[in-house]
Order: sequence, then C-alpha cells, then structure tokens
Amino acid sequence: MNILVTGGAGYIGSVVVDELVSKHKVIVYDDLSTGNKKFVNKKSIFVNGSILDLNKLLVIFKKYKINAVIHLAAKTVVGESVNMPAFYYENNVIGTFNLLKTMVKSGCKKIIFASSAAVYGNLNKKLILESEPKNPCNPYGSTKLCCESMIHDFTYSNNLKYCIYRFFNVSGASKKADYGMARDKLTLLIPLINQSIILNKKFFIFGKHFNTVDKTALRDYVHVLDLANAIILGLKFLSKNKSCCVNLCSNKGYTVKQVYDIATKVLKKQKNFMYKPSRAGDPDVLVGSNKKSYEILKWKPKYNLVDMIKSDYLFRIKLLKKN
Repeated sequence: MNILVTGGAGYIGSVVVDELVSKHKVIVYDDLSTGNKKFVNKKSIFVNGSILDLNKLLVIFKKYKINAVIHLAAKTVVGESVNMPAFYYENNVIGTFNLLKTMVKSGCKKIIFASSAAVYGNLNKKLILESEPKNPCNPYGSTKLCCESMIHDFTYSNNLKYCIYRFFNVSGASKKADYGMARDKLTLLIPLINQSIILNKKFFIFGKHFNTVDKTALRDYVHVLDLANAIILGLKFLSKNKSCCVNLCSNKGYTVKQVYDIATKVLKKQKNFMYKPSRAGDPDVLVGSNKKSYEILKWKPKYNLVDMIKSDYLFRIKLLKKN
C-alpha cells in the first residue's frame, strides 16, 4: 500500500515508519515543528508539510495515490495544552478535519488515529475499559476526544474505516535503538529519568498528593514497538473489517516513583531526585485494560517496563554521542 504517516518524523512516527518501509511505500508528512528529518528512514519519501495546509494535503494525496493514513501529527504536552488551548485545538482538531476532508476528496478510506488515554480524564479506576465515560481534564485530552467524534461521524456518509487507538504512556526505542524520543525539550517520564541519570543531574518528581500507594501519579506504560505492531495489525484489520476503537496499554500501572526506583536499580545508578509541585491537568491514575485490543486485533504487549527503560537508555546514549 501507499501509506501516509503524518508526524512521521516524530518519536512514535519514526519507529512506525522504520517498521513499515520493508513492506509498503511510506510517505512521511511532517512540518518538523517537533520532529527531526534525520530520524526519517531513508527508504521512505519525506514531505515537509503541515496538516493545516489543506491545499498541500490534496496535492500529496493525488500525487502518491494514498491508500491509508496513519495519523500521528498532534501536539501532545498536557501542561502546554493548559496554557495554550487555542494552539492545541487549531493543530489537533482543525488539522484532523483537513486530513479527513482530503481523504474524502481523494477516495482514501482507511485511517489509523493516535488518540490518547487522556480522553478518560481522572477516573481513578483499576483498569479503564473503552466504554468508560469520557471526561478529559486537560485541553489535550479534549482535542483527542473531539477528533475521535469527528472520525466516527465521517464514517456515516463517506464509508471511512478507522482504527482509533487510545495510547497510554509510550516509551522505549526501536530495535537497534536508532529511533526514539529525540526532542530537545523532553516531557515523557522514562526519557527524562534516563537523561537525568546519563547527565548525572537531579530528577524532579512533580506532585506528591495523588491518590496512589506512594502519592505519585500512577500510569500504564507501553513500548513504542508494541504500538508499531498494533498499527501493522490495524492495517490488516481494516482490509477485512469495518472499524474499531481500542486501548493500547499493558493492564499494569506503575507510579512515577516506582518507575524511577526500577530505572536506577536496572541501570545500577545512585538515586538523585526531589519532589516539585504537581502540574495542571495531571490525573491521579491512568491504567487501561487491553482485553478488547486482544479480542479484536489479537494484540498484546511483548515488551515490559524494563525493556522500555533499557532501550530508551541505549537510544539516549547514542544520541549524546552523535551530538
């Protein structure tokens, strides 16, 4: 297939593209606002473009005769979304609308959309099912929920088929540690922990008031390679079935403090951390059930938290040597 990967120069996108290029013609569409062209697999075709540019999207769909879209282009930082809601709604919602509009005009019927566990808000449940009430507690989550509704609505009149994947906390790097989270300003937990260890700097834990065993936020972590596998399974699913909306998660949660303790133990490093005030928009607990993703896609994680820590650590070491 000819597959368009929006955000393909970003963290998740670069790993997904690396997994896809051996079997498909992959067109990476990215404005490089947070992605980096040097992390785009050379076997793919790179196009510098924004999902806000409707005319350019139309040209690209026509030129490459796109069969399916993997939509990973979004602004994703919770705290930033609280301070800049208009920016998030413009990029995430209007950008997704442009993409769907282009798909309809071009006759492209398949989309895999990267949604988020942030759509659930602060449910504080042991395992979150897809059927739970959606009550985002930050603008980022609200934009993802809005995009989900929009994608669903487009199916009625346009015969669009979709896989909506609600990602939980993504971590880890590609198989050879060539692709991973490479932003200058890190926001994800495991990369931040590893960077603090490598640079021998103090690590900051934000908040010690959450309703968890050690009062730090509890999250479900999933390896980026497992997400890439889910996307490959999703492309196969859409070739034979209609649509689905599932969690991509591990069924198990760790607090921020537990992740830090495991990382320092696995990497055999001394602890060096302190607590800081919590950030706006952070729920207490986000741990999902992947029962539905297994039933529908036969997907379940192959990698665990230690795998994520080790692979991200190797990627970060490589990154420092290159720089």
